[in-house]
Amino acid sequence: MSLTGIAAVLALAGIPVSVLVARWQMRTALAQAEASHRTALEAAEASHRTALEAAEASHRSALEVARQQIEAERDRWILDARRAEYRLFQNSLNQLRRALERSGGDDSEMHEALHEVHDSSHRIAEVGPDEVHRIAKFIREQCYVMHTWPRERRVELWRLHVAPARTSLDEAINEVISRRSPANAPSE
Repeated sequence: MSLTGIAAVLALAGIPVSVLVARWQMRTALAQAEASHRTALEAAEASHRTALEAAEASHRSALEVARQQIEAERDRWILDARRAEYRLFQNSLNQLRRALERSGGDDSEMHEALHEVHDSSHRIAEVGPDEVHRIAKFIREQCYVMHTWPRERRVELWRLHVAPARTSLDEAINEVISRRSPANAPSE
């Protein structure tokens, strides 16, 4: 049947052709609107997923930067603590050496200096590392032994045992500080 025939049948039924055409056009427009709506929703969902992924990546990156900053600050704090304790240990050794070299009946200065060496070597154990602590412990033990000897023997024992150990201590300290120093830290 042709369009003319369909139009004639519809006219007999009392339905104007324009109503039928309008109805078909409305259905087509609704189908197109629905397709456009689905496409817009898919595009919005894709944009939303992309934005979420970018936000998550940015968040992970910010957390990593924060972690690195905290780690760098911790490393700087440990390095500062080590430097301070190493300096205190060296100063207490200097004080003990002067007290050991003095002759006299008053040993209170020597005992006080020995106590400082003892305490300082234990603080070095707290800040580390082990290579520095082992040398500090060896020096402390040598100081314990020599403080009971006569002055001349103390000076000799210091020269034979403690002085070379202090050189080793200085080398170990320099190694620790140079490998931990922020200037030598890996680039971020």
